[in-house]
Amino acid sequence: MRYNKSPEYFLTVAAEGSFSKAAEKLYVSQPYLSQHVLRLEKEFGVQLLDRSQTPLRLTEAGRVYVNYLESGKRLDQKLLSDFAELSRDREQTLRLALSSWRAGVLLPDILPAYAAQYPQVRLDVMEYPTNELYGLVLDERADLAVMNTSLDTPEGITVETIMHERILLAGNRRNPVTQAFLAAQERGEPIDLHALENERVVLMRPGTFLSTRVRNFLDKEQVALRRVTYGTNAATALGLAARDYGFCFLNETGVRSAPGGELAFFDFDTPDMTHPLCAVYKSSSYLRPIARAFIDVTAEFYAGLSGGPEGKEPPIDPQ
Repeated sequence: MRYNKSPEYFLTVAAEGSFSKAAEKLYVSQPYLSQHVLRLEKEFGVQLLDRSQTPLRLTEAGRVYVNYLESGKRLDQKLLSDFAELSRDREQTLRLALSSWRAGVLLPDILPAYAAQYPQVRLDVMEYPTNELYGLVLDERADLAVMNTSLDTPEGITVETIMHERILLAGNRRNPVTQAFLAAQERGEPIDLHALENERVVLMRPGTFLSTRVRNFLDKEQVALRRVTYGTNAATALGLAARDYGFCFLNETGVRSAPGGELAFFDFDTPDMTHPLCAVYKSSSYLRPIARAFIDVTAEFYAGLSGGPEGKEPPIDPQ
């Protein structure tokens, strides 16, 4: 019998009483989640869920399994806490993989707090294109990657959601279209993205998670951009927008590093323009306490950010 490396899958199904709701919350596909539970039931030789009722209900065996998983999580937390205390006393290296843009916006916020708790940890930062980060983790060249993910996560990868990150539109405040968007939001009206069709828009090259998400959203809204400039670095796109060279889309965590005062940010308030920022590590490898601590510090920092973009002001004033 194999060890269940994704206990949160069954626990979420049990809590939600629905495969579809649990799949949405976990950012996995519903068929994958259903097959995961079926494999567990086959291996255990018992039925864990009563599928004849809506919402789904736990069988007696299912309740036993939930208790087992929750007890295991508590033991894991205690073990990691004990190991964390030991790890503070000797020098270790954490190999962290990020995109260049993500490293630039995340590390200045996270490292001071992390270093204060783990002064003996040396960080080895590897900056690669996002689509190469999975490979670094699977090849065990990196202990941990922090990245936006999609539903088609490779086999052998464990994904933990740190936050659900909004994708924002950024434009120079002096631009007439930006001013029209601001005026619409002041009146409580949605912005009309068709106004971007004849404006310059800087997009990430096709193939990135951000580009795919934005393209799908624009297609759904039937917005046909005619003056697109493609790039590979979100910081460059943001800098161009600040100089009024068109508009760009960016992850909300990048607002803190935006040029102060030049830009307005717009939130579309839809799941179509939200994607998970996740910690990614190899399922078959032991996640060391220093890596777990980095995840926890990152999650705590982003959970502490308050407010939200409302067009006139960014979530956090970048000045």
